[in-house]
Amino acid sequence: MSTSPEPQLPIPRPSGPWTQGLLTVLIAATAVYLVTNHWLHVLDALPYLWVVLMMSMHLFMHGGHGHAGHGGAGRGAGRPHSGGGAGHAH
Repeated sequence: MSTSPEPQLPIPRPSGPWTQGLLTVLIAATAVYLVTNHWLHVLDALPYLWVVLMMSMHLFMHGGHGHAGHGGAGRGAGRPHSGGGAGHAH
């Protein structure tokens, strides 16, 4: 009996410019429906949405550590970091 793994076939995905357009229309229609018919629920969710957006921004847009602005990669050699400013310490 052989224990070699069977080859995995790739899952076909729909492709083409219509896929992105369809997704955009679907998201827009959902947003309009929520705002027009469930406005109070949308208002109730705003504080939580703000927290999720801030967390997402830090996860996906922060650039990671060791890039320019963190870990000294963006500073010149021998030039100390001035402790002032709006930066944050780690």
